[in-house]
Amino acid sequence: MRATRPAVLSAVLLLAFGLTTAASADPPGTPVVLHSGQVTRQDVPSRLGSETDTVVEPDVAVNPTDRDNAVAVAHDSRYANGGAVTISAAWTYDGGATWQHQPVRGITKALGGPYDRASDPVVAFAANGIAYLSVLLINFTDCRSAVAVLVSRDGGASWSAPRYAHRSSACTYSDDKNWIVVDTSTTSPHFGRLYQFWTPFRYTTSGNYISSPQAVRWSDDAGLTWSATSYVNGIDHSSQNSQPMIMSDGTIVDTFLDWGPGGAAPDAVPGLAPESTRAGATATAAPRVIDSSGPIYSAISRTGGRTWSHEVQVVNNGYGYSPGVRCCLFAADIDPVTQRMYVAYEGGVGNTDPVYVSWSSDARLWSSPERVSRGDTAGVTRVNVDVVARAGTVYVSYGTRTDPGNNGGFVQQQLSTSTDRGITFAAPMSLGPLSVLQYAARAGGYFPGDYIGAALAPGRLYLVWARSSKPPALSTSRYHQVIWGATLSP
Repeated sequence: MRATRPAVLSAVLLLAFGLTTAASADPPGTPVVLHSGQVTRQDVPSRLGSETDTVVEPDVAVNPTDRDNAVAVAHDSRYANGGAVTISAAWTYDGGATWQHQPVRGITKALGGPYDRASDPVVAFAANGIAYLSVLLINFTDCRSAVAVLVSRDGGASWSAPRYAHRSSACTYSDDKNWIVVDTSTTSPHFGRLYQFWTPFRYTTSGNYISSPQAVRWSDDAGLTWSATSYVNGIDHSSQNSQPMIMSDGTIVDTFLDWGPGGAAPDAVPGLAPESTRAGATATAAPRVIDSSGPIYSAISRTGGRTWSHEVQVVNNGYGYSPGVRCCLFAADIDPVTQRMYVAYEGGVGNTDPVYVSWSSDARLWSSPERVSRGDTAGVTRVNVDVVARAGTVYVSYGTRTDPGNNGGFVQQQLSTSTDRGITFAAPMSLGPLSVLQYAARAGGYFPGDYIGAALAPGRLYLVWARSSKPPALSTSRYHQVIWGATLSP
């Protein structure tokens, strides 16, 4: 069958992936793969309704005090209508040569916690090597939801009890899409501050959608206590997916999707369905033209998150969509050396979805889109994207999907590199084996996750993504999905 064909790709796939059959030396600046393999698999027993043998939607961070210590996190046994049984946490002490993993305890009822499900894991390191894990916690039996933060002081091998940045039990309010970032600049007045962003979905008492602004709280004591909530944009806006960056002087730049005041609910857009809308809610992915919407904006805070500037548009169609697949939130990162900021996204019209990057030095004026991907032809779409940068070199990771009519098709993970601050990108390199979407989790379509992970330190580039393949011979599961990773020397 297709999944077991020889490793040599057909000419059609080679063109789609932006490669050629001719042998050639790698251009200067091409990363070298040090390790590639499985990072984690399902750690916790599945529960009624969860998808057996699925791990999905990973994030990764690297320890700034030890480049060989990285932590990756992911959904552990995904539910089709939102969340997972718990979160799987993996860690490496040898630069990705080997990974250990285990389920996170104390957050869901599966392992001694108070909530039904966990979702949207994100991990970040502080400058002193302490790791923080942000998790969305949800109940599908009542209206409770929360944004929890856990702490690891041993490089991801163990985690504290959850500390709650925000909790809600009102049926008119639902926490969603969290992201966490730490101020690691010693020249910042807020050095060490932990910022927790999320999207509160607001409803009327009858359950009608009102708005979904971008919210933030911060902590100066490792998450023990938190500030009051500040809003990045108007509380009446329909928005989603904060991707914050912190400049060396402590200025925060948040980037996010925003449909404006009175806009359509993000759950009307495939991939943006809130995980905790209502008991028994189902995430759907209605067919639509690729990138018929997806305006990305930026806003600036020079007051430690307390107040925010007016929004500035980054791009007007920066939300990717691969038909039949739920995926494809945009990503952002700041180069700690040059201070240039990058937003990577899939944008296009019709039936192809190229990868682009826009950049800015001050978040007030953003560049025109710079093309990253190659071989962007009809029927070729991109699945998820992440970006990291350092000292003028920019790395963009994404999946290239082909043959969608064959039970969802196949995805090849790829990496494109720019050595001129994001102006031009070399032909991509392919990483890891093909992913067969037929065996991926389902969530309103084939589900490789709404995001993937990338982390960069001097001499180390870590990439993680969901990889699905045919279940083992003795398995009774229709799924087989793990987190795959690659460590490169940039």
